Amino acid sequence: MAKWQIEQPFEDCLERLEWQRRNLQTRDVQWRKAKQAQRIAQDAQSRAERAFTFVFAAGALEDLFRRIDTDLPDDLRRLEVKRWHLRPTAMAMLMPEAWESISTDRVLRMTRRSEVVRAANNFYINEEPLEFGQLRQLGISDGRTVNAHHFEALWEGLCLSAGSEPVWESPAHRQAVAKLAETRNLIAHFETDPRQEAFRSTYGDLETTIKRVIESVTRLNEHLVLWLDRFEKVL
Repeated sequence: MAKWQIEQPFEDCLERLEWQRRNLQTRDVQWRKAKQAQRIAQDAQSRAERAFTFVFAAGALEDLFRRIDTDLPDDLRRLEVKRWHLRPTAMAMLMPEAWESISTDRVLRMTRRSEVVRAANNFYINEEPLEFGQLRQLGISDGRTVNAHHFEALWEGLCLSAGSEPVWESPAHRQAVAKLAETRNLIAHFETDPRQEAFRSTYGDLETTIKRVIESVTRLNEHLVLWLDRFEKVL
């Protein structure tokens, strides 16, 4: 049984992505074995399958981040997190009321910046446990297709790196998430012919992309769980 509520959305997302990866693997083998006449006959279906893969996988990520938006605050409300436990970047993400005074007005912004810095400094003076009752949504789900910036916002904002590990993930994994988001938008918004866009990637290419997305989601899941474990109240 999952220890944290946040674990279930990751499990559901990974199950969907893994199903898609296995399907791509099977179709790649079938496509390689198919004769030219079979490929021609199945061309339209093949293009549709590949186009759908981008939309399906991107949808799985969007659902994941929508659930992170509410489930992570729910987990935090179960914990006794001290102010000194949070680094400034995490405070900025988890305590949004401290930043609500920022204005879009250029002149007012000068004063607001000082107020925000003062609020950040004062935040750590009080060592009382944090109250996450006002945090109903994290704000990581903004209605856009999930891209590398969404992963990075959680990774960097919550300081999920342990010790001196490199930031977020390898360039290949960042590129896989970015490619998924970009191609999904091109196909879904008909900015290009979906059949043409889908044909740019073979089944093998798509499997590699989905595999790297799976690895990125898995790594984020593992580090979020470790992050919550560190805050767990010792009874």
